[in-house]
Amino acid sequence: MEHFSYQRAFSIAEALELKQQHGDQALFLSGGTDVLLLIKKGLIHPRVLISLRGIGELRGISKVDGRVTIGSGTTLRTLEKSAVIADHFPALHDAVVNMASVQIRNVATLGGNIVNASPGADSAAPLLIYRAVVQIINRRGEERTVPLEHFFKGFKKIDLQDGELLKAFILDLPPAGAGSAYLKFMKRQAMDLAHVGVGVYLEIDKNNRCRKARIGLATVAPTPIRSQPAEEYLQGRVVDRDSLAAAADLAVGSISPIDDFRGRAWHKTEIVKTFVRRAGMLALKRIEKQEA
Repeated sequence: MEHFSYQRAFSIAEALELKQQHGDQALFLSGGTDVLLLIKKGLIHPRVLISLRGIGELRGISKVDGRVTIGSGTTLRTLEKSAVIADHFPALHDAVVNMASVQIRNVATLGGNIVNASPGADSAAPLLIYRAVVQIINRRGEERTVPLEHFFKGFKKIDLQDGELLKAFILDLPPAGAGSAYLKFMKRQAMDLAHVGVGVYLEIDKNNRCRKARIGLATVAPTPIRSQPAEEYLQGRVVDRDSLAAAADLAVGSISPIDDFRGRAWHKTEIVKTFVRRAGMLALKRIEKQEA
C-alpha cells in the first residue's frame, strides 16, 4: 500500500479547510471500507486522507415534522439497529442487514456507500424509492439539496463540487398504506456484492389500487436508476402477481446490463424480472400486515 498522511477533522468547516489546503491530493475518509481497498489495489493514489469520523454533526438519525434526516457519517450498523429505519423504511433496512459483515457495518457509512458512486451500491435503490434528497454543504456554510436520482451524474460521477461535503440524507416519512422491500441477488448468501439489487415502494388505497409506485434498480445500468415505465404502469391498477409481472417486463426496458464479474447481462435481466415481482409482493404483504 502506498504511503499517505492521515489527518482528523472535528468539524465540517475544519474538514473542508483541510481539503482546500491539499486540493486533489486529498480524499475524505468516512468509514474507509471502500477507499482503503481502492488504495490497496492501486486504483487511487491520495497523498492525504482526511478522516470525518470525529465530526458528530455527520452522524445520527433524527425524525422531525414528518421527515427523517440521516447523517452521511451514520454507520450501516446504526441503521440496522434503528427502529425508525426498520419501521418506516424497511427496504433500506433490508439492504443494510445484508451488506458485508457486522464488523464492516460497524465502520462503513451510508454516505461512503453513496459517494463511491458504484452502480451496485446496496443503499442506492432503497434511497431512490424513498425519494431521498442529498444535503450538501460548502466551506462558507451554505447548503444545497439535490434529489438522489439527480445526484448520480454517470458512472462513478456524482454532483459534488470542489469545496463541498455530503452532509445528510433527507427522507419523507411514508404515509399509511405504504410498503416497501429490497431484494439483492448475490452468488454467496453472505458478505457478497450485489449482482442485482431491486427496491419496490408501493402506496395502496382501500380498493387495493396503487396510488404510487417506485422501482429502484442497482447494478444494471451505469448508475442506480428508477424505472419510470414500470412505475407508471402500476399506478391506478390493482397490485397483484399479474400486474407486478407486467411491471417487471417493463422494468427491463429501463436497464442496460453488461457482462462483468457479477454475471452475464441476460441473467441480470431475468433476475430483475423475478425480483421486481417478488419485492412488490413482499411490499404488499407488509402493507397487509400493517392493516391487520
